[in-house]
Amino acid sequence: MTDTRTIRPRIIGGVGTRADWRRPHLVALTALTAYSTGVGWQAQAVSYPLFRAVPPEDFLAYHAQYNEAIPLVVIVPGFLSFLACAAFPWTRPVDVPRGLAGVVAGSGLVSLVSTVAWAIPRHDRLDRIGQDEATIASLLDANLVRSLALTAGTVALMVATTRSGRPSRITSPIR
Repeated sequence: MTDTRTIRPRIIGGVGTRADWRRPHLVALTALTAYSTGVGWQAQAVSYPLFRAVPPEDFLAYHAQYNEAIPLVVIVPGFLSFLACAAFPWTRPVDVPRGLAGVVAGSGLVSLVSTVAWAIPRHDRLDRIGQDEATIASLLDANLVRSLALTAGTVALMVATTRSGRPSRITSPIR
């Protein structure tokens, strides 16, 4: 016969319990989001501006090669970061304040929306019509929004990571 008094504490949290995944998850999410932030700023400063340097007659082939090259290094980590950040209020360690988790979630949602509703349609347009200055400028604007949001999320996650697991001088049951 199982004693439920010993099972419940193991399920809810504490050392050696199933809740131990939250701290490593926080550290991994911080690293993943920092990586995606770096990719975003690299695209802002290098990749997207270089779209303008490609001769117009070569642009469609160039953009097709670009699209083939980015799934594993840009798209997969980016969407994992966006979705994991958006879910962070439910996966955060208990000692991470809700407000900080809200900043992380907001960064994921803004990144997701700016990518799906703004950046992807601009890439699709470039695939259809070729090199177009207004579309490249709009893509840079979408990426700037995404990169700024990811930066805010990375900073919030770094603060959460450095504070999580440390004893607090102020103990409050409300978070």
